Amino acid sequence: MIVVCPSCSARFQYPDARFQGALSKRFRCPKCAAFFEVMNPALPEPQPAAPEAPPDGPKPTETTNRKEKDIQMAAAGRGPGALPKGLRYSLAFLTGPQASTVRALDSAVTVIGREEGDVVIHDPEISRKHARIEIHSDGSAWIADMGSTNGTETNGRNITEPTELLDRQEFTCGRSTFMLLIRPVDSMAQD
Repeated sequence: MIVVCPSCSARFQYPDARFQGALSKRFRCPKCAAFFEVMNPALPEPQPAAPEAPPDGPKPTETTNRKEKDIQMAAAGRGPGALPKGLRYSLAFLTGPQASTVRALDSAVTVIGREEGDVVIHDPEISRKHARIEIHSDGSAWIADMGSTNGTETNGRNITEPTELLDRQEFTCGRSTFMLLIRPVDSMAQD
């Protein structure tokens, strides 16, 4: 396989067999000395765990305000909060101005935008505040469009409500395509 450094775009060959069954390998670029993670291409994608049924309780009414909904979601383990322990969340930039780079998500809520947000992309097709990724306490990740001009797309369709993102699922904002990566922290093997 060809490994590409996300920092300097240096390319080098790495035999697939050297993964030795590991989910991923951690590399140090021979050119710029940056560290980065590469997933094992020989392993099948992990299947997502079946979602837990929400506990029985009062259902929110149309008049329930956002704060009350957030409290109810957090109590059910379905709202954003602290990042779940033992999991690492990253965004891989597949196309657009930052293609071939990976950025770790260090907050339960990440806003993607052209001028404002946690991940700023200089793509003219991305709105000032384009999309929001929320990582819930149960480990699930959700994406929501923030009223952007060109919309947010996943699975070939524009999303109109919060949509769950699975590991290695791609989504598009403007002309930029991203992939969400969810990995156990202990799977970071050094070569």
